[in-house]
Amino acid sequence: MNLPVFNQKAKKIEEIEVNDSVFNAPVNDKVLAQYVYVYLSNQRESNAHTKDRSEVRGGGKKPWKQKGTGRARVGSIRSPIWKGGGVTFGPTNQTNWKRKLTKSFKAAAFRNAFSKLNKAGLLNIIDGFEIKEPSTKEAVEIKANFENPKKLTIVTAKKNDNLVKSFANLPKSNIVMVSEVNVYDLINGGKVLLDKESLEYINNTWA
Repeated sequence: MNLPVFNQKAKKIEEIEVNDSVFNAPVNDKVLAQYVYVYLSNQRESNAHTKDRSEVRGGGKKPWKQKGTGRARVGSIRSPIWKGGGVTFGPTNQTNWKRKLTKSFKAAAFRNAFSKLNKAGLLNIIDGFEIKEPSTKEAVEIKANFENPKKLTIVTAKKNDNLVKSFANLPKSNIVMVSEVNVYDLINGGKVLLDKESLEYINNTWA
């Protein structure tokens, strides 16, 4: 299929042929949901931690002798049933939240994401960005040219410091290289402006 190519003023300058398997594939929301689940799971850190009876300070001495007191036998004041004792089955920092995805599944998720964005009218291919020096004013103009979306994600083939610094002060604006982008950034990033040079990497990696 052919998609229009715009300049940073949102004026159409040409059309370019793109791979149907990436930009016009049937969308499977279950694939996207699974990717997002794994991605968010991998962001989790095992910070919550409770001490069990072996980690709580104290409790080394037997409170009273085993027999003859009339009270229940007990070996430590740090038993989980005692106040100040260890916690049974509490969260620990040993929990592993990491999940893995196969390369073929990742590729399928990217194809679904780009196709979903294209069909929803949220994907625009840009010929390039001409920002000679960091300028928030130019960033605001670029955003306004593309209907001033609440969220904006710009995907580029090469690192562009001037572009990154220009959008740094604009909320919910994300600049990411195509080699580092993930599906969550795409489907949660609002309108996506895709650098024309990124198409080669996309075709070689996910087509």
